[in-house]
Amino acid sequence: MRRLLFGILSLIFLNSCDDGEIIVTTFDFEDSTVQFCEGPNKNVFYAVNNNDVFESISLEFRKDLLDLDEDGNLVPEEEEISFDLTGSSSTDNRIVYRIFNSEVPNDYFCNVVPPREPAVIKEWISGTGATVFITTSFADESGDIDVDGDGLTNAEEGWNAEGVDLQDTDSDGIPDYLDVDDDGDNVETSIEIENPDNDPVNADGDRDTDEDGIPNYLDNDDDNDGVPTRLEVSNDDLDNPIALQTAQGISNYLNPEQTSQLQHDEYIDHNITRNYGFRIIVEDLKFIKQDGSGESIQYESYDFGNFAESGIEFIQCPSQDPDCGETDTEEEEEEETEETN
Repeated sequence: MRRLLFGILSLIFLNSCDDGEIIVTTFDFEDSTVQFCEGPNKNVFYAVNNNDVFESISLEFRKDLLDLDEDGNLVPEEEEISFDLTGSSSTDNRIVYRIFNSEVPNDYFCNVVPPREPAVIKEWISGTGATVFITTSFADESGDIDVDGDGLTNAEEGWNAEGVDLQDTDSDGIPDYLDVDDDGDNVETSIEIENPDNDPVNADGDRDTDEDGIPNYLDNDDDNDGVPTRLEVSNDDLDNPIALQTAQGISNYLNPEQTSQLQHDEYIDHNITRNYGFRIIVEDLKFIKQDGSGESIQYESYDFGNFAESGIEFIQCPSQDPDCGETDTEEEEEEETEETN
């Protein structure tokens, strides 16, 4: 871990005191599992330690520097985010290390006004000149995980660690390991891999109704009647091929004798949930003790830690779906425009 330590302290906060003061035994929150709070004016990443020394470290920054969804969850960023620490006042982007006189409650940083207790005994605040770098990575990128929840692992759906040449059966721009409908037929993969009626299976043991060697979940014409599964629907349920059935309860898309079709542009929802990790690194970080002594400690590179978000909605739009991603307002505006014309 890259770190250069400077300052007028001869030891890293190893102070031997005979006057009853707290002995600071650690200033090392590096590589911590941090938490996050959305504040009224600023947002905060923070970590708390209540073992032996009651201490905390917090990164306070402007609300507009990272995006949050409507539920207050951090939105993953495709590109690395960076911003400068701007000063030591409460309105600045800053990092604060504190020692308290008693245990620090976990919601200490989540209150609009921090409680009076526990009281701050010692405090160090970052100066200017430091830069914060925040990168997003997925915590569900491995072969044995089932990100899209369809019953198949990432590896079984063509995932690879390099992220190149990923399998995309229906060419909709969503790789199969993230796609709830791998073949784009509006029947979810999780449904098509089930075999409640003991349909034929292919050489790999996968359900293959038409016995063409292609498993149903990768076959856009499951009964091989020449009509794509997606079009074997009724006007009342355009995105649900399962609903159009014969009197015997067999869906038309699995019955080669039923060949009626209906052209449409409706697609099922492809959104899933994912787990993210936010890595926070601070370059050229300098702390100044807030007692007028001028004592300081400096790091060339400080690993502030990691913050994890889980079960966050991951919005996906198939390239074939022209309406995906539109809000209700946008749809209403389009309808009004059509009516006017």
